[in-house]
Amino acid sequence: MHKLVEQLTSAYAVSGDERRLHEILRGALTDIADDIHDTPLGNLIAVRRGHSSEHAILFAAHLDEVGAWVTRINDRGFLGIYCKSIDQRVWPGLQVVVHGTRLLPGIIGLKPVHVMTHTEMEKPVAVDELWIDVGLSREQVAAEVPIGSTVTFTAGITPLMNERWAGKTQDDRLCAVALVQALELLKDSALQYDVIMAFTVQEEITGNGAWTSGYVAHPDVGIAVDVTHGDTEGVAEDKTIPLGGGPGVTVGPVVNDHVLELLRRSAKTLEIPFSEEPCMAYSGTDADELQLVGPGIAAGVLSIPLRYMHSAVETADQTDVNRTARLVAQVAKDFDAAFIGELYGTETH
Repeated sequence: MHKLVEQLTSAYAVSGDERRLHEILRGALTDIADDIHDTPLGNLIAVRRGHSSEHAILFAAHLDEVGAWVTRINDRGFLGIYCKSIDQRVWPGLQVVVHGTRLLPGIIGLKPVHVMTHTEMEKPVAVDELWIDVGLSREQVAAEVPIGSTVTFTAGITPLMNERWAGKTQDDRLCAVALVQALELLKDSALQYDVIMAFTVQEEITGNGAWTSGYVAHPDVGIAVDVTHGDTEGVAEDKTIPLGGGPGVTVGPVVNDHVLELLRRSAKTLEIPFSEEPCMAYSGTDADELQLVGPGIAAGVLSIPLRYMHSAVETADQTDVNRTARLVAQVAKDFDAAFIGELYGTETH
């Protein structure tokens, strides 16, 4: 397992708190990027300069993790939450961390079946019935947990067989690791144009990190590197791609045809297996926002397969991370004058 996977997934950074990860990433990027800077919104941008800065390609991986926010405290000191991106059925029985004035371990309990009615047993728990117990009185909780405090799954990685592991926040920290690995692979390569790695914020709630990254960098091409649904028991095959089978490449009107062909060519150059994923509308990734910057950025989507997305046991395969990193590096190399001519319909641009 890449050491950076453990470092990033062990950190806590719900949407809005992504700067917590900057120090870790800066340490990993210092010797492989020519410039590292952050933006007012909290994106971290790493640039590898090419021979010319006339053109640029940007790869975006978001840093925020899914979580919840404390919205109320009841008379017994239990915390009520708001959650946008996590199925409420995931929460009962979990250990969580409440980010108040200090980190507080908590659990989300559930009424025992012994005292449930038949109706209660047959329906999912409603969000307003989820309460966090941190073991403190109401007075203590009110003093230590301001309304708006974030709640995350408890960190921890469970190694599985065949270089696979499970834990929180693989979405999208695995892709941040892949971008760092790609820069490591490019360390001694001569690049024709600039390569920009954007570690973006707020993807899970607004997408504003991608939009502002594109605005600052104004690249010719923007490729979102995110996770997608890995093959999962009970899910139709046409809605997933195989875990361990290489990255996914999105096809459809949401992506630029020239960028799609660039991804395909680069994968074939490396003989990396990949799956094509149809997407006929919004991709649900940073690519959706990148396309809207200025006159529009030619976009693509590259995905790492992941099982059990938006849960505390997201499961990934190291092979897929490595292959994605290699593909990103090759795409960066293949982003040259010939491709620019294809993109703009000119021999030179």
